[in-house]
Amino acid sequence: MKKIISLIFLLALFSAYTAAQADARTVYQKTLRDGQWFYEYTGVAADTVGTAQDSLIYEILTNKARPVNAAVRLEVTRTGSTDDYEYRLQGKVFENDTWTSLVDSTAQTVSRSLYHPDVEVDVTQAASVTPFYRYFRLVVASDGTVAATDKLKVNKVIWKFWER
Repeated sequence: MKKIISLIFLLALFSAYTAAQADARTVYQKTLRDGQWFYEYTGVAADTVGTAQDSLIYEILTNKARPVNAAVRLEVTRTGSTDDYEYRLQGKVFENDTWTSLVDSTAQTVSRSLYHPDVEVDVTQAASVTPFYRYFRLVVASDGTVAATDKLKVNKVIWKFWER
């Protein structure tokens, strides 16, 4: 009997974990070609944050041999006006690193531009050296308590990179 209860508990725990993971959807993962510094993604109907889905993730690997800065422009259509949405530009150096927050923004506005700060790299001061991010991602998320009438549909995500 204890084995059956343990099995049921583990299945319930696994189901809850799987359901929680379904709320975030990685929309695309793109690797830039050599010499490519600009990329534009056009959203589809499933690129909607609201009651059915609480976040969307857009990832890009710059694939550059030198440090870069990033700018991302998010074009959205908004239904409703009561809820806040979060926009996070994050970066990491290696594939297995954890994401570092570069820009966090919360707003009710329709479209946003986020810029990775243009920080000068000072090699004489190790503590002030900005990491050489190769991976970037944009997270678009609700606060988790979105009204049924409030939705945010992503129309375009426009990435621009340039050398530091």
